[in-house]
This record gives sequence, C-alpha cells and structure tokens, in this order.
Amino acid sequence: MFKKISMFALSALPLFASQIDVYNHFASTNRLIIEGRILHKKAFTKVTKEDGVFQNLWRKLNQLTSDEIKNTKIIMIVSGNQYESIGDDEGYFEFDVHLKKPLLIGHEDIQLCIEGNSVCERVKVPVLGGKAIGIISDFDDTVVISDVTNKFKLLQNLLFKNYKQRTVVPTMAERFEEILSKNPKTLPSTLFFVTGSPQQLYGSIKQFLTHHDFLNSVIITKKIHGANIDPLLDQFAYKTEQIKTLFELYPQMQWVMFGDSGEKDRAVYQHLKEKYPQKVKRYYIRDVDDGEIKSY
Repeated sequence: MFKKISMFALSALPLFASQIDVYNHFASTNRLIIEGRILHKKAFTKVTKEDGVFQNLWRKLNQLTSDEIKNTKIIMIVSGNQYESIGDDEGYFEFDVHLKKPLLIGHEDIQLCIEGNSVCERVKVPVLGGKAIGIISDFDDTVVISDVTNKFKLLQNLLFKNYKQRTVVPTMAERFEEILSKNPKTLPSTLFFVTGSPQQLYGSIKQFLTHHDFLNSVIITKKIHGANIDPLLDQFAYKTEQIKTLFELYPQMQWVMFGDSGEKDRAVYQHLKEKYPQKVKRYYIRDVDDGEIKSY
C-alpha cells in the first residue's frame, strides 16, 4: 500500500513542482509584451526586518540560482485568443505579439499555462494608450540606496539586506504620485522602472516598491542569461533601447524621467531629450553624494 502511495506522489509531483515567474508585462491596445521564466517551485520564506546577514545571504543566493525548466512550450490566452512561445534552455520565455483583437485601455486579465501541465498563472496586464504623462525611473540609487559606485557597499546592500532592511530615497514616492495625479483616474499607472538589475531580482524589487507604498508600476529588468540577452555592462545601450521601445509603444505619451549620478542615467536621458524633444518633458538626476535632486 505504501509503495502505491509513494509511486502516486512521485507521478503527481511534476504537476505541482513547476511555477511561472512573470517579469516585464505591459501592453498598448494592439501590442502585448511579457517576459518570464519557467522554474521548479521553491518554498516560500518569510522576510522580516530582524533577519540576520547569513539568512539574507542564503535567501539571495537561492533567488539567484533558480532551477529552470528547459525548452518548454508556454501558452498565453488573451481575450479568448491563444499564443505560444517556447522557453529557452534557461527557462526564459517572451511574448511580443501584435494582438488579433484590440484591447481596451485599463487592465487585461491574461492566462499563462505550461503545455501538458496543470500549472497556470493569471496576470493583470496594464493596457495604456492616448495622451498621458508617464514616468521612467531608474531603481538603484534613485529610489533605493544601493551605493552602486562603491562595489563593496553595493554587495553589502544586495546580498546581506532584505527588502525590508533597505533604505528608501525620501520623497520619491510622493514625487511620482504628484506627477501621475494629472492623468485620468481610469488610466492604469504609467510608472515604469527601467533597471539594470537582473530578472532574478524582479521579486525583491517589486516587494521593496510595494513595502514603501510606491504606485503600481511596470518593472523592466535585465535579461542576462539564455537567448536574446541584454547588454551586460553597457548601461547606455540597454536603457536607451528599453526606453525607445516605450516611446514606440505609446506614441502619444510624454515622459518625465528620474535617475541618479552613479551610472549613465544623465547621459541616457540627455541623449533621448535631444533626439525626442516632444516626448521627454523633463528629467531629474539625484546626486549620489549629497542626495540633491536636480531638474533638467
């Protein structure tokens, strides 16, 4: 009897041992972009402000060393229409599709399913369009103190602190909220974070933003493994390309940008403002040394 139960448990395990992690997801009325990864499911560990450095380190390393499910078909269902993609040998998948049926501005519920598996993930995707103000912001040293220019402190913040122990940059959430309050109340949040952090850190970034009461946002993270990887070290090329995608996707929107002096944000924003003066209203750069935020 025990042997039969054990064999049943083992045969059923794959149905419950998979998970779909969804990263970047946003849409216009006729185009939808979603990136994610298919992984073996991991146990949830509760995060507290009292967690020690070794506990945080173990959790972070576990987060960075996910056990992927390779070369698997994933099915996306949008407004009754079905689209397919194949995860690569690192488990990453992406959809960038021109939709068969236009979406309404607001939020669209979509479903992602692993073929031949009962595992599905429902995602609420913001559908944006029309004339509105959007915000494009960096993450590290713009809304969270990361000390990117000091590699030792950067590693301390990244590896030895959890999202409840990280330090938020004062006033940033209020600044974002004031700017976006000018948009129609029925429009989803047009706040986009374009960060050089890898996709494996998507969850902890989202948790930090939620913990500190930032508005709902789209978080665009860097793909550093698998096929179609983003530039690893060239932040200028990476951020410029991601922001140009937003310009093309939402041609009627105007943008306010936030960054910091630690990396290439000012050069990126200045370049884009010169090239697309009708799209970039203004940009702000936070000085990582004195914390002053300057407008350009």
